[in-house]
Amino acid sequence: MTRRAARGTLATLLLLALPCVAAQDADRFAGRYGHGATALEDDTVWIVERRQEAWQVRLAANGEVADAHRLNAKGRAGFWDRMTWPAATASEADCLTWGEKPASLADFLDDSPPSPAPAGDDYGNAVLCHVPAAHRAQIDWLSTNGSDWFYYDPMFGVMEVHPLP
Repeated sequence: MTRRAARGTLATLLLLALPCVAAQDADRFAGRYGHGATALEDDTVWIVERRQEAWQVRLAANGEVADAHRLNAKGRAGFWDRMTWPAATASEADCLTWGEKPASLADFLDDSPPSPAPAGDDYGNAVLCHVPAAHRAQIDWLSTNGSDWFYYDPMFGVMEVHPLP
């Protein structure tokens, strides 16, 4: 086989592998998750299921189900801004969110409620994110985590989580 033919074969194989990588990223969230504040390390806290182009999150403790959506760049930037984390570290994060957005002081004082943002543009009450180690290391609150995953809600704050087998 010539060098040119070998390069062509390699390029073809790489192109064939791309859909598999994209599918894996698309299903990144599907599964069970736990955290260190449960009785046993492998206790399930959330079960995330893909529903065509949307997601559902079920709380294992009570079976409560919530519709979730993936945050786009604008939604991640808004959440990162609220957390006062370095803006550049949001670029490689991948996040799901569900529930109503926590109200700000301006929302409380305003006479009319804020109009809902399109799905993906804004985060809700709960946020589950995957942040690669290189970006996580730049965020004080996440830099010492052993997992690339975290969960946030206004009651519990930021909590390291881990996918379960």
